[in-house]
Amino acid sequence: MALPWLEAMMPRGARAAGGAGGRPLRAAFLYTPNGYNQATFLPKLTGMGFDLPAALEPLAGVQDEVTLITGLDRVFVGGTGVHAQCGSCWMSSSPPSETLDGGFPTNTTLDQLMARELGRDTALPSLELSCNDFTDNKETRYYECVSWVGPGYAANTEKNPRAVFRRLFGGAGGGSARSVLDVILADAKQLNSRLGRSDQVKMEEYLESVRATERRIQLAENAAGRLKKIPFPEPAGIPEDRGEYLRLMAELFVFAFQQDLTRVVSLMVDPERWDSPRYYHGVFEKPQNHHVLTHTKSAEAKAAIMKIDRFHVQFFAEVVARMKAVPEGEGSLLDNATVCMGSGISDGGDHKYSNLQVLLAGRAAGALAPRGHLRYDGERPLADLWLTLGRAAGLKQETFADSKGVLRELA
Repeated sequence: MALPWLEAMMPRGARAAGGAGGRPLRAAFLYTPNGYNQATFLPKLTGMGFDLPAALEPLAGVQDEVTLITGLDRVFVGGTGVHAQCGSCWMSSSPPSETLDGGFPTNTTLDQLMARELGRDTALPSLELSCNDFTDNKETRYYECVSWVGPGYAANTEKNPRAVFRRLFGGAGGGSARSVLDVILADAKQLNSRLGRSDQVKMEEYLESVRATERRIQLAENAAGRLKKIPFPEPAGIPEDRGEYLRLMAELFVFAFQQDLTRVVSLMVDPERWDSPRYYHGVFEKPQNHHVLTHTKSAEAKAAIMKIDRFHVQFFAEVVARMKAVPEGEGSLLDNATVCMGSGISDGGDHKYSNLQVLLAGRAAGALAPRGHLRYDGERPLADLWLTLGRAAGLKQETFADSKGVLRELA
């Protein structure tokens, strides 16, 4: 078996990015598309012990660990697609003034800001995953990318569990990479003495990036040395069963958290809009078109959307339970993490950016606590939640996008 995470394994410089007892903080962001069926998703009661409508019934086993936040708002920027902004701007909540990307208010997303703080001492600062296995490229990157390095620059996502496995556990490949870096550094030292001052500054900036790469290789080698045996086989590829596909991705990133290979993960559960039929194995006998269902007013369509919502909530509950089952210090992996799942619109049929719902679990090493159902009724922007999670992860900024302040009820 692989060794569990131990405090002695943490680099000395990583303590500032850790939680109680020096244990590292982790964050996982799970995005589901096309909003939710409000009638079967929104509870009537608030606070702890809130009622579980049909779509939320899978939370029954983990409800004490979960906060459901409803009534958050975000700003839609006219001139670009509603669904295109849903996921691409979900974790940035950029205001209309930030339209540096051809009219899209994309900006550096929360996961990437967290990665700069939490991921400085891990082999992978962040891990971007997607379960969009559609082979028909009907939409642009704005519909299938939830993590953005900056305006116009989407983080590359990995869709194949086998590739994720090899990236995490397949060895650093450090020998050849390190030899190349050694040659680069040696040549640079010889060249530097013959350069003018301005070129020396440029060379130093370049060498700093080379040293950063060298450091990542060392971290990867250290991580590989801790892994005596991976407790599951290398995946053959993308599972045909939809639920198995999601669970396999979760198994990979939770184990990566456990071994401190990465501390920040984003997962695009499915892309926005993308009018292609999708199999939901064990839920429907035939493929369903999620987006089309949201624009169909029949009772049958609403019932089908509820089943899809329930399918996604079941996945969230399984991730929470899996992380809670991993011992860490005096608590669990979940105690030193935040797990967040939501959508960029509330109702897919009405294209509403108001009354957003977000499921949240994890205590961020004591910075957060489960609060049951928190309902804000449009009083607070989504950015307030992102500011709250960012501050819990150690970010120093006082504001985030169009935030008003942290959600103190979560503390």
